[in-house]
Amino acid sequence: MITKVSGFRKKRQGFKTRKALGWVLLASVAILGVVLIFYNVRIYQKRAELQERASRLQDEIAELNQKNRELQRQLEISVTPEYQEKILREQGLYQKPGEEVVTVLPLEQPEQKEQKERVWWNPWTWFSRE
Repeated sequence: MITKVSGFRKKRQGFKTRKALGWVLLASVAILGVVLIFYNVRIYQKRAELQERASRLQDEIAELNQKNRELQRQLEISVTPEYQEKILREQGLYQKPGEEVVTVLPLEQPEQKEQKERVWWNPWTWFSRE
């Protein structure tokens, strides 16, 4: 009888070992699943950020293309003789025969007294009359 009992105990120990191994395997699969879900969420967030950035860059590209078209149009206008004549007339560098160039200068402003700078560490500048 003793041999039968000891054999029973060995089988029982093997069952406990398999049960513990099963729990370890189940825990490792659960941890792996949590890690995969975490990284999936991070990848989704990164993808959303990149899509937002791509849309902002697309908007910027469209704006720059519009600005480029406007500059091209201004360049085409600026090479015409009429536009060049207009600019030279505004600068007073061009006149037709019989015309006089008149330049209007702005009024001179009287010089203002310079106020001394007030400094926090110098009490003589706190209450100056200037």
